Amino acid sequence: MAEHSMPKGFIMRFHTSTAVLALVAGTLAGQTAADVTARQVWDDMRGYLGSFGYEITATDSMSGDTLTARDVTMSMALPEDGGSVALEIPALTFTENGDGTVTVTYPEITEIRIEARPPDAEAVDMTLDLTQSGLEVLVSGDDTRMVYDYVAERLGVTLAELVVEGDPVPRENVDVSVSARDMSGESVVVPGDIRALDQTLTVAEVTYDVTVIPPEDGAGRADFNGSMQALSFEGMGRIPEDMDMENLSAAFAAGYAFDGRFGYSDGRSEFLFEEEGQTVQGTTRSDRTEFRAAMNAERLSYGASGAGTEVRMETPDLPFPVEAAIGETGFEISAPVGSTDEPQPFGLSLAMRDFTMGEPLWAMFDPGQMLPREPATVVLDLSGMARTMGDIFDPQAMQSMAMNEEVPAELHALDLSRLLVSALGAGLTGEGAFTFDNQDLETFDGMPRPEGTLSLRLEGANALLDTLMQMGLLPEEQAMGARMMMGMFAVPAGEDVLESTIEINEQGQVLANGQRIQ
Repeated sequence: MAEHSMPKGFIMRFHTSTAVLALVAGTLAGQTAADVTARQVWDDMRGYLGSFGYEITATDSMSGDTLTARDVTMSMALPEDGGSVALEIPALTFTENGDGTVTVTYPEITEIRIEARPPDAEAVDMTLDLTQSGLEVLVSGDDTRMVYDYVAERLGVTLAELVVEGDPVPRENVDVSVSARDMSGESVVVPGDIRALDQTLTVAEVTYDVTVIPPEDGAGRADFNGSMQALSFEGMGRIPEDMDMENLSAAFAAGYAFDGRFGYSDGRSEFLFEEEGQTVQGTTRSDRTEFRAAMNAERLSYGASGAGTEVRMETPDLPFPVEAAIGETGFEISAPVGSTDEPQPFGLSLAMRDFTMGEPLWAMFDPGQMLPREPATVVLDLSGMARTMGDIFDPQAMQSMAMNEEVPAELHALDLSRLLVSALGAGLTGEGAFTFDNQDLETFDGMPRPEGTLSLRLEGANALLDTLMQMGLLPEEQAMGARMMMGMFAVPAGEDVLESTIEINEQGQVLANGQRIQ
């Protein structure tokens, strides 16, 4: 689902993909704008895509109430000189319905041509066929607020051609297909110097199927297929005119922003890998998965969560299938991104709840079932205040700071709201809060001087050490060393319960349970 900077290429690839899907799905992602006439719809579509760097060529003509754009090509260079992507659409029609609305009609097949030229990898050329059935796009509203309503029975993408380093790959050696059915959504567009987009999308089901067989000798293969149900997306975007995605710092300063949430239910997949007579295969499933992302000139946030995840895998290295499950997973990060004069809030949280393994895997190291089989849980919740010293989207500024050995941020406060580690019958909990004096870099040898308290509680540790020694997994001298360390930093608080309070005072002294240790 942390990170000290957000690479420019990542964001550009994200928005390149988003824009491609938008244009090939015929405003399906809602990221085009239109007025009440066919000409205005077509002109504004080109203007929007042009703001992302697409070059559009076409021949258009008006006949009665219908505008037809023929031989439409939409091309764009990929970031960091990585190649190009182009869409070739035989014809688009924009029909005025006589009631102030416009219907946009797309062909059943659209070609997507991708030339990938990574600097340290093989050159790849591929052609994808985008197919649709039952796609209907209706544009309504006026020049101050436009509404896009769209439905589609099916949308699909298949690999039509693949060429690696100039050598065509036979179709029987590689097959890729993705299909979505029963799609519907709405997008609301408010034009202006900063175009406002608000979108919703639902998809009943997405299925995918990938097969790769190495063409060199035909030995081995890789298969991957699966499905997702009840997909949904909702989000907003703010897009300035003439935005340059090669200069993200300027784009965000001009008002560029996005905030979106994507999720699905009942995810399932199957995979199989064969090589030199060895086979690895398995399945995965999940009850619910969700991703969230938002960014503007001041802040970024990203999150992911999952529920009911299960994995089953068979490998020749083990005589039994490996099975594992996680009840819940979560990741959240929020942080300032631009240079700030005052400290700003940040946060980081991680969670893995109710992790379990299949009994055959347990039996490999605990055949006597001496260790508790209870689910394991890890939770970490941090927040604080920090002042960022530069714009992470300005590569030159970041490079200059690195060369001058300047810190990219100052940490001013850190709060541990929750720490929980529970496994094998033992549990560790904790909480704490610290402030940091960035003017004092001497007391802790170059680190801002902290001041605050950390409280910890450990239950069941001695019983776990005893069990591990009985099983022969932990030598007695190592167990003794662990007990000595716990005795130095903790005090008894019940049967097999230890508590510890670590304090750093304003003089820079470190105390454990009131006793100075530094």
